Amino acid sequence: MSAFLKAAIRAARERPPPPRFPPVPATAAAAARLREPDVLGAPREAADYDALARDFLARLTRNAALTARELAKLPWCLWSTQPAIAADPAALTAALAAIEAAPRPRPLRALAASFLISFDPERPGMRAVAHMLSRTVERLGRPWDALHGFFALFDPGVGPRRIAAQALAERRAPSLLLRERGLGPLAARSAYARACAGEALRLLARDTAIAPADRLALVRDLALDERGKLVFEGQGPDVADALTLPFATSPPDKPVRDRSLALLLDLFKDPRLPDGRWARMPKAAAIVRGWLIEQTLRQFLDIVDRVSRGQAHMWGPRRKFWEAVHRAGLISEAWVVFEATGAQEARRAYGKDVGFATFSGVQAGQAVLLLRIGRGVVVEWSHSGKCIVLSDGETRDAPRLYQPAYVATNLKWPHATDSLDRAVFAVTHWPHEGPNSWQRKVARKLHQMTGVLVPASEYE
Repeated sequence: MSAFLKAAIRAARERPPPPRFPPVPATAAAAARLREPDVLGAPREAADYDALARDFLARLTRNAALTARELAKLPWCLWSTQPAIAADPAALTAALAAIEAAPRPRPLRALAASFLISFDPERPGMRAVAHMLSRTVERLGRPWDALHGFFALFDPGVGPRRIAAQALAERRAPSLLLRERGLGPLAARSAYARACAGEALRLLARDTAIAPADRLALVRDLALDERGKLVFEGQGPDVADALTLPFATSPPDKPVRDRSLALLLDLFKDPRLPDGRWARMPKAAAIVRGWLIEQTLRQFLDIVDRVSRGQAHMWGPRRKFWEAVHRAGLISEAWVVFEATGAQEARRAYGKDVGFATFSGVQAGQAVLLLRIGRGVVVEWSHSGKCIVLSDGETRDAPRLYQPAYVATNLKWPHATDSLDRAVFAVTHWPHEGPNSWQRKVARKLHQMTGVLVPASEYE
């Protein structure tokens, strides 16, 4: 090794190491801190705020001074503690005066953050705090001044509506809009974000111009978390109304309707069953029941068709006929009963929350469609079974819809005929055409029961 190379290696070893830079640049760390809730005024450390509230209340009552550190904690004792200082008008007046007189803006910022976290226009002191924040917004600085200037953030009657309207215009959730405008994690689950989401959902329920697929995506963003559950409990009626009320007279296309039904059934269960959660949303429940009638018809026809390959010729005429009966408005309720094979296929095709009943003791894939038409009940068997019509669905042996399971023999009347004067009417599904087709016979029976005749041109 040459002397020159040895000298170079020695010099390299003796050279001081290069400076070590932090993994996150200082400017980036500062920017991140500006987005964190503590910089916006949220509490920085755990503390017994109930104890603080008791102490603050006693000292405010006798006009004792609070330190700057205590003033920064005071806003978090207005509504969310026991006692809540805002419930005492005199103490609240003293608290707001002390916060406003603080030389630094941190107590004001804490007040703004507490206002968002505990937002409820009907809470004691909420409007007094809103008025003070509106008046002192320039001292709050960013992002509060910009948000109030654009949305009237601190006006309880205006701010949530403006933010909701802007969020819908941008096709995003209000919490995301607030986060991107500087509030960071503080915006995500605050009561203010809840109020904005509720306003947005109510706007959606009145807006018929939004495309159905966009509406469904917006509702998911507005109201659901990453697990598909409600972010804010209590907003169920607004979610159901937003997905259904604009379609009261004209339902969305089947793919979007099925996805909407899957979401609604996952959240609130089947409105046809006693354990559903639809009591607070009767209009939405009525629309969903109508959608479920059509979906139940498809369940029966689609699933039976899939599990009985090679017999497709049986289902085309049935589909045309029962869809014509549905279009005529004769079907008020529908329920389907599957054997195990069909039940598995129904869950795979329509989702785990789809409603149906089961039975056993029949051939693989066999099913029954139960329809409530007028006062009567239709028992439509698949495969080589019959179409049975009971003129009076209130008799003791008539099947009741929405049972979880049925006995197959209780859904058969082997001695029934196609005589219109019989209380139990039955036909085989043949022939499909002509004046004596099974469809025309059933149509005449339904006409006798309801006064409505479905014309043959609708189904032949």
